[in-house]
Amino acid sequence: MLAKALPPLRKIYLAGGFRSNWQALVAARLTGSFELLDPSAHDIQDPAEYTRWDLEAVRQSDIVLANMEASNPGGYSLALEVGFAKALDKRIFMVDQVENPSVSRYFEMVRQCSECVFPTLDEALEHLLSLH
Repeated sequence: MLAKALPPLRKIYLAGGFRSNWQALVAARLTGSFELLDPSAHDIQDPAEYTRWDLEAVRQSDIVLANMEASNPGGYSLALEVGFAKALDKRIFMVDQVENPSVSRYFEMVRQCSECVFPTLDEALEHLLSLH
């Protein structure tokens, strides 16, 4: 009897800040269920090169997990990545932890691009695991 081939892992691009090491938490929960495309791991310093890498990773992804932490100073790169993903018709899941109302109001377009918006990273990860 031939073994049934496993479907390929879906790719998730991790959009968000680099300060809290949230990507390690995602890797601990999702590795084996998804392939992670993590820009915090590439260590590219040149802005043109890391922009090219990040946008190509968004293009290759099936899903974008956009984690807008309260500690993220502006979320400018996250907003670009989400907008690019939306233009490519990618599935986008957002974690919205912005506490500052003056920042939060400017993220409504990003929220509207997202299929689901979660208040915590744990809730987003549980949802992603339910899709697997």
